[in-house]
Amino acid sequence: MAMAESDIQKGWIYRTSHLQERLVLGWDRDGRVVYSSRGKDPEREFQNCHVRITTAKFAQRAIGKLRQVEDLKPYLVANKATTVVVR
Repeated sequence: MAMAESDIQKGWIYRTSHLQERLVLGWDRDGRVVYSSRGKDPEREFQNCHVRITTAKFAQRAIGKLRQVEDLKPYLVANKATTVVVR
């Protein structure tokens, strides 16, 4: 079941219907969600290149929140997501 676009928050890890985990890093200047994915392996770090997607598509694919990450700075640096806008 898809979630509401207003439920998307920076710093939360979301699970998709395909059991992938995505960490929301923020939004870009165009209002798209910027996230990092680690796929289906919970032992892997969120070190993949960051992805940009519309809030509608992200909300459609996400089925729920797992947990919050307090400090995003290491993830922003590791993913070279320096243009992320904080809302």
